[in-house]
Amino acid sequence: MIERMAKVEILGLKDVALDAVDVIHDLGTLHIEDLSERIGLMESKRVSRMEMDPKFADHEATLNSLRDKVGDMVRELKPAMEGISREYVQKEYDAVWSDDVETMVSRIEKMLAEVERATRDPVENKADLMVELSRLEKYAPIMAKVQPLTERVSRMKDMASIALIIERKYKAILNYLNEEISKITGGECEVVSSDVDEESTAALVVFNRRHLKQVHEFLDVQDVNQVRLPSDLARKPIDEAMAEVRVRISEIPQELERIDLHLSDVTEKYSTKLLAARNAIHDRLETLEAVPKFGQTEQVFIISGWLPEDKAEPMEKRLAEEFGNKVIVTIIDIREEHEEEKTPVALKNSPFVRYFEVIYMLSKYPKYGTVDPTIIFAVFFPFLFGLMVGDMGYGIVIMVLGWLVHRKWNDKPLANMAGYIMTVGGAWAIFFGALYFEFFGDWLARWAGIMNAEGEITHYWIGSDQTIIRYPLDRLEGFTLMFGIVIVIGFIHMSIGLIIGIVNGVREKNRKHVAEKAGLLAVLTGVMLILAKFAFSTWWPMVAVMVGVALAIGGIVVAGIGGGMGGVVESIVGAGNLFSYVRLLAIGLASVIMANVANSLSREMGGSGAIGIVVGIIVFILLHALNIVIGVFSPSIHALRLHLVESFGKFFEPAKYKYEPFKKTGGET
Repeated sequence: MIERMAKVEILGLKDVALDAVDVIHDLGTLHIEDLSERIGLMESKRVSRMEMDPKFADHEATLNSLRDKVGDMVRELKPAMEGISREYVQKEYDAVWSDDVETMVSRIEKMLAEVERATRDPVENKADLMVELSRLEKYAPIMAKVQPLTERVSRMKDMASIALIIERKYKAILNYLNEEISKITGGECEVVSSDVDEESTAALVVFNRRHLKQVHEFLDVQDVNQVRLPSDLARKPIDEAMAEVRVRISEIPQELERIDLHLSDVTEKYSTKLLAARNAIHDRLETLEAVPKFGQTEQVFIISGWLPEDKAEPMEKRLAEEFGNKVIVTIIDIREEHEEEKTPVALKNSPFVRYFEVIYMLSKYPKYGTVDPTIIFAVFFPFLFGLMVGDMGYGIVIMVLGWLVHRKWNDKPLANMAGYIMTVGGAWAIFFGALYFEFFGDWLARWAGIMNAEGEITHYWIGSDQTIIRYPLDRLEGFTLMFGIVIVIGFIHMSIGLIIGIVNGVREKNRKHVAEKAGLLAVLTGVMLILAKFAFSTWWPMVAVMVGVALAIGGIVVAGIGGGMGGVVESIVGAGNLFSYVRLLAIGLASVIMANVANSLSREMGGSGAIGIVVGIIVFILLHALNIVIGVFSPSIHALRLHLVESFGKFFEPAKYKYEPFKKTGGET
């Protein structure tokens, strides 16, 4: 249901304005109205937007800087949110919070300095080690390619060497390099090479060390890749450098692990403090950012907003205790002020119904003063879902998986709500599966011996194939009965929506709206009375058909009076929308046919030996798993469409604003 709201205006002396804002923030129940627009429309210039004291503007800049710093630290330490207690965060929040901004800033800066001292060196060392590891891992394979060549020059004294990597297709350049370097060194050089793989050749240029500078200058302008070792390895022989690189590559991960363990300890020690500081900064900034939404005169401040009716008196009492007659709270009648459109909406439902508020992630909240349709969604959605799935085996799987999702992702609202809804939907699927006597398709019916090889039920425990009422209720053979059932369900579902539309019209004192919805309901009822003649032609009285015709015609006229030509069109189209509910039958039939096909294929394969049995089991599992996935998404989408279009479309008016109270985050993680 939609919670009843009260609008309040708070007036007080300007010298206690910020203290009053802190109290309101601490209470956390007031949805603040931005008075800027109203002030702009006022002819009097005595009321203006409240302006922030310059010193608080400086505080805002400081807090924004601290928020960025805290955010960087949280991202660096990556605390595991699910392991942090809300109570501990609240405790640290209370320790860092202060009504005096400068005191709070000082506390946060002191804590951040501690974190920096504990993390600066390890974080820098970790970054350096990562760079070093990346560099060595780059050199190692190159050095491995040229290392075999060093054995040929390892005994030469006063000789220098430069390793090169050359693409195989440019191998001819080695002759050119040999000639040119021979000129530079007066013939005191040798170029040795070896094909390392299909794409590259490793070469080692050996020459007298006194020509080192000239050779480097020459190679620098050539299109060749020199193996440039790190400075600490450059003067060592390749084989010795290679050994050191391998040792270092094995040591760095251990050093990184030690640093990570240290940072893990730091995270455990400071993560709660950082999250509390982040929340405190957010709350203080929210207070400062709220100030321009208020009004002021030369001597008083004005705050306007909404809160639940039962929270108005505690707020009035708290402000009176804190400020006496310096602050006055006035409660305004929302209906007298005609402010239903602007009133923010808060929902107050039972725990069961609350999970189905997930629908408002796809739609806005219902308008204040209208009927909350969440209960309709909570009742009909899982019912329609179960009617379409209608399989005990599928229902058990869906219910178990839904419950696991609901429990595991308790901190993620969307997944938590969806898991709960699937749990309830799975239970309804089990119920309807029992009515249809389906357990992974026709598997149970065949096992019980009530179905022949052609897939036809040969024995009914209640009734027979000549009676309308029978059990099991075969969806394939009982198409006519199922068609009638889904039409009746559609009539009930749409009628509830129209009745709520009438109630909303009465609440809003909108006679035309009431007339239009009443006319649509009359047309829908008339069509049902006429359709009943086709289902029960032998005993349905003709007078009921005549009443149906009269209701349909009269309903069109009344709908036209209320909604004009649009009402007439809607009454005719709305009656046709009744047949949209046939999709409940069509989707269910598609599901049971696919399940039966899965059983048929697995039986055929299972009759051809041990391998066939294994293949048959695999086919059974895969096809039924696919059908379950389809059975979750397709019925969900179509049940959702029937709610949003066929039912909610008859009455739903979206709210402009959702109730978002001005409150502290406190112990949120």
